[in-house]
Amino acid sequence: MKTENTTPPAEATGSGMKRITADFSPEAYQVLTDTATQMSISKAEALRKALGLIFFVLRHQKDGWSLILEKGDKRKEIVTL
Repeated sequence: MKTENTTPPAEATGSGMKRITADFSPEAYQVLTDTATQMSISKAEALRKALGLIFFVLRHQKDGWSLILEKGDKRKEIVTL
């Protein structure tokens, strides 16, 4: 059974950037808002930074690197995102 995609395609803006529409749960939207506020950036910039970080981690995990958080003498390995 073929379904029709009713999602509008990403639209290019005058600067060449792509515009998308996304739905967030209230909790995810609050995390986005809090993150943007804490970093004094827009929600769009917070999303761009988050995607950049995820891409960086995934690319390096593919090459065998691990993501480690350290605090004093404590260490936590992030196994999956």
